[in-house]
Amino acid sequence: MTLSGPVPKLAARPVNADVAICGKADRPSPSLVLAKDKGLANAVVWLEGAKGGALPKGPFSLDQKSCLFTPYVQVVSKGAPVVVRNSDAVLHNVHATTVAAAQIFNRAIPIKGQTFTETFSEPGVVRLKCDVHTWMTAWLFVADTPYAAVTDAEGRFSFPGVPPGTYRLKTWHELFGEKSQPVTVPASGAAKADVTLSLLDASN
Repeated sequence: MTLSGPVPKLAARPVNADVAICGKADRPSPSLVLAKDKGLANAVVWLEGAKGGALPKGPFSLDQKSCLFTPYVQVVSKGAPVVVRNSDAVLHNVHATTVAAAQIFNRAIPIKGQTFTETFSEPGVVRLKCDVHTWMTAWLFVADTPYAAVTDAEGRFSFPGVPPGTYRLKTWHELFGEKSQPVTVPASGAAKADVTLSLLDASN
């Protein structure tokens, strides 16, 4: 997964609450993480139409640590438990919405070490934010397929055990939107797919 064309310049996010715990320094935007060769991290990739394989059962974990969500982007299975933790000695909340801003839940988590568990019944992208600390955001992709992944720091991804066939390889990134392309998995050997995103994708 690579970025082509101009690289967006993203402003740092000001730290404007609980500076005694969170620090005073602005936080760099986590929305764009690029390798030296423009490999794009934190893009969600999944296969549409691939059958077989069981969904990972979880539980999946999401932490609020050092006044950031960790991990920033992750895939969770539809219907599987997601355990949310506050590892900071400050009040956080977790406000979950769809990309279209429809409310999913909004829960306070005020005590260090406190956890709660949620499940997501609808597949798709979920936006997370902490309303107390406005620089804190994260994303979940609720998958109804085992063939879903997040690109690593070099922009790489893989799906083990995909049955042979031709599928739609779909990608999503918070800045560049969604893209789709065909991919054929042979009966033997591995398939390789090169995906390129750009600001033009986001405008379509």
